[in-house]
Amino acid sequence: LLKMSQIFCPLVEKKPVGRDVVFLLDGSDGTRSGFPAMRDFVQRVVETLSVDDNKDRVSVVQYSRDPAVQFYLNTYTTKGEILDTVRGLRHKGGRPLNTGAALQYLRDNVFTASAGSRRLEGVPQVLILLCGGKSFDSVDAPASALKQLGVSDIRELQKISYDPSLALSVSDLLTVLMHQPLPSNSWVC
Repeated sequence: LLKMSQIFCPLVEKKPVGRDVVFLLDGSDGTRSGFPAMRDFVQRVVETLSVDDNKDRVSVVQYSRDPAVQFYLNTYTTKGEILDTVRGLRHKGGRPLNTGAALQYLRDNVFTASAGSRRLEGVPQVLILLCGGKSFDSVDAPASALKQLGVSDIRELQKISYDPSLALSVSDLLTVLMHQPLPSNSWVC
């Protein structure tokens, strides 16, 4: 006798993983006049993210001599809160520009579970670095350390970036902001 039975395979809807996006902004004295454009860029990118449904998380860190966290990945849960805070960002100021130290700080203090990073859950870690000049310190070791964590971030930016064609200089950024919509992958460094 053949016995027929029904096999139920429940459909499991796989939710998109999202991203943890960290903006590292050059707040040194040399970027004072360009800081509003950086802030506007951050706003434009945040507006495209899926923050409200917890797919994407955002952090902003500003640096010159030392980094200063504006907010961590787990600080805000709505796009409105993030945008309000970004609109209120003030230029940090200071010298010299220590990009290497800032990258190391991100690795140790921002791309961590306690700061809201979901790296261990397989969520892509994205670093968007906006800087206006050459770093006073070395970026080689900190950039390698971030790459080992799976974080992806023209010469210094290209060293940091998995794909050097995705690194934008400030002049490239201003051209993008002023003349065309953001390409979907050009800001992922």
